[in-house]
Amino acid sequence: MKKIIVTLFLIMFALKTEAQTSVFTVVDSLLLKGNYQKALVLLKNETPKTIQFFDKIATIYQTVGNYNKAITYYEKALKIENNEELKVKLGVSYNSAGLTSKTILIYESIIEKDTSNLLVVNNLGKLYLAKNKVKKAAQLFHFLKKKDTLNPNYPYQIAQCLAKQHKELAMGQSYLNAYKIDTLHLKSIYELAKFFKELKAKDSTMLFINKGLKIDSLNINFLQLKANVLYYSKDFKGTITYLNTLDSLNFKSINTYEMFGMCYLNLKEYEQSENYFQKALKLGRNNSKILYRLGALYYEKKEYKLSQLYLMQSIMYGRGDLDKQFLLSGTIAKEEFNLKVAINYFRDAVKYNRNSVNALFQLAFASDSYFKDKKIALKHYKDFVQRFEDKNKKLTSYANNRINEIKKEYFIKGEIVD
Repeated sequence: MKKIIVTLFLIMFALKTEAQTSVFTVVDSLLLKGNYQKALVLLKNETPKTIQFFDKIATIYQTVGNYNKAITYYEKALKIENNEELKVKLGVSYNSAGLTSKTILIYESIIEKDTSNLLVVNNLGKLYLAKNKVKKAAQLFHFLKKKDTLNPNYPYQIAQCLAKQHKELAMGQSYLNAYKIDTLHLKSIYELAKFFKELKAKDSTMLFINKGLKIDSLNINFLQLKANVLYYSKDFKGTITYLNTLDSLNFKSINTYEMFGMCYLNLKEYEQSENYFQKALKLGRNNSKILYRLGALYYEKKEYKLSQLYLMQSIMYGRGDLDKQFLLSGTIAKEEFNLKVAINYFRDAVKYNRNSVNALFQLAFASDSYFKDKKIALKHYKDFVQRFEDKNKKLTSYANNRINEIKKEYFIKGEIVD
């Protein structure tokens, strides 16, 4: 009798297993067609509620982006069996839902028992790095590097850890290590280009930029970097070539339009320069820097009213660094023979930047031209020589001459001034 019962039980279990397998087959066919809701309805009507059942539902929810539901069903599956594969999946769902602290706990529990899952170790290292747990992250990436010496991602990640610790030279060496393993490792090539740019090693910078563009000629990061290097090398036509490529990729930013405008301004192509500065302004209506650029452009074109209008707006929306705006405003006022206004602008320029050579000299020169009391100009000239004697020999020579002349004038009048 017992044998008959056991046999019947096994037959029933086999039938249920076969039925569930057939349901999974139907579910899989629905998923291939994207019918996720139908698949979920079919599964939820299914019995018994096995670990495979919960896993399947959780995976569907994870696929459609309903991460909290996925977490619920993975947790139900894990109550049936403490399965490592399911724990990894649960960790992925936690991470997708933004619950990184829970993800870290899951991954830590996995590698505490088994460090053979290198994918989990790698993902945990990345999470540590994102959470600024740099030493923990580096320890894991060094472990991975020993396990797989031919994977460039590990020295790359070690370099990322070193960057957060401000160990620039060691960082650069680690990026080089990644590059030596794989000369097509684009992320390392890009970081090396930036690293050598920071060191002002132009040849090495261009070497890695060109390597990157050879691998991916339409890579926005490398195109921006090359345009930037060419611009500061004063190769304005070359810069425009790469900016045009960025523009053709529909990459639009205030910085690229500003660079366009500055290239054309330096090439004296004012209409093109104006066009791109205005495009930049459309992306940031109150951008003080772009407003200043337009003010400088109209000054070059001798359209002083327009220049002053944009300079006033630049000052209005600017924060802190406004000496250039006041200096140019003062220059325009001086050229229009409005010295009283010019002096006020130059005084403000000095106020915002005590290290501006031109602002202090212009304040002294305008004061010399406007005030009958030359002691005012004398004070500014002396201040200029004291602070900027080695900065500009021509202006210093002029200032020293005026100091001597003013002292002589007062001496003739019977007054000694220091």
